[in-house]
Order: sequence, then C-alpha cells, then structure tokens
Amino acid sequence: MTNEPDHLSPLLSAKHIEASYDESLILRGVTIDVQASSVVALLGRNGVGKTSLLKSIMGLMPNCTGEIILNTERIDVLRPDQRARRGLGYVPQGRDIFPNLSVQENLEVSLSISGKAGKDDLDRVYELFPVLRDMLSRKGGVLSGGQQQQLAIGRALLINPKLLILDEPTEGIQPSIIDRIEDAIHALKKQGDISIILVEQFLDFAKAASDKFYVMDRGKVVESGDSVNLNDEIIQKHLTV
Repeated sequence: MTNEPDHLSPLLSAKHIEASYDESLILRGVTIDVQASSVVALLGRNGVGKTSLLKSIMGLMPNCTGEIILNTERIDVLRPDQRARRGLGYVPQGRDIFPNLSVQENLEVSLSISGKAGKDDLDRVYELFPVLRDMLSRKGGVLSGGQQQQLAIGRALLINPKLLILDEPTEGIQPSIIDRIEDAIHALKKQGDISIILVEQFLDFAKAASDKFYVMDRGKVVESGDSVNLNDEIIQKHLTV
C-alpha cells in the first residue's frame, strides 16, 4: 500500500471530528477537506470551535475523536510531533516564537528538525519576508507584532510542510504587514507545493486569500463553498456580532 497522494482526493480530510473540554462538547461532527495547492478559510464568531479544530488536526486536543487523513494516511492515531513530521506546520494564535532567542536562532530551531531540506527553503522565506534577513541578530521578543508573525510563519515553512495552518495571522497587525502576509499566501499557493488552512476574523483578507471557506457555529460547520460566493447574507447570518 502506498502513501502517495491520489490527485482526485483531498490533501487533508478531517471527518466527523468531535472534541470536548471539561465534559463540554466543543466540536460536533466537523468535516472539512483541503485540496492540494489551495487555501481554505475557516470562519466564525469567537468561541465557535475554530481553534479547537486546528488543535484537533494537530493532535493537541486531549479528548478528540474522528478521522484525519493526510496524503491518504490516517494521522489521527499519531502524536503531534509525528503529525508535524508528516507535513503539518502550525502557527498558533499569539505566534508562539521564542522571545529570548534571536531571529536567526528561532529559524535554526526549525532547521534542526528539517536539515538540508529546510536550508534550501531559507531563500524562499527571505524572499517572502525580507525583514527577517535584516533582523537576524535581534531577539524575537523585541520585534513588532507584524515582524513576529512573519518570523512565526517563516519558521513553520522551514519544516517544509505540505499543509500550513495559520490561526488569525492578521490579529493586531498593521495594514502593510497584512498585505505582505496576503502576498505571501498567494505566492506559496502559486508555487504549488503547499496548502493552507486560515482562521481569520478579517473577512476581506480571508476572502481575498482563500479558494474555499467553511463557516462554523456552535461547534459545527453551517456553511461552506467557494470564497467568491462568500456573500453579505452569509456574513450577516453567521459572522457579524
């Protein structure tokens, strides 16, 4: 049996995902697919389960059931580090860089995992985020929020993921950096070797950056479709506060 992807099948398929925390059911049978070389936006109001779904895909939710398939291989039975080595890159909300390490040292943490393959990707990271090359000696903790976000994404890219998972990458970031992150997402998709799941509250950004969307409410998927069809009716019903 081979683990080579079937090009008719999604790169990632998460099926009937349920997760609970402190005996409260957070995810209620969520199913999403991510096609190869595509960007999927995961939308919804705060507290509907978006981050919990990302953590479930990464193996970080302790009480989780369902089936998660990456490149035809079931990964829901694997530990988080094993899932990462299969090709999942995760940038959590809040960025989670090492504040006391320099930019270069932060990047080297990923290089220590990926080896030569990661070193080949350094030029791609610097091309997407030139500010990182200019700030290699600075500690992560003194960077602006936008610079930290670029570092977090760059670090995730250096493990050469098949699927990059971004949890609210534009939160608290100035507009010029939001534009750079959007450009980076389009560039990565165009290169054709990576897919992205994007949790995002900034709807214009989400619509512009993604191919497909899923809207969650109360732990379930309630709407889905092509991002060009994300209309005012859906936004008013499920996304406005």
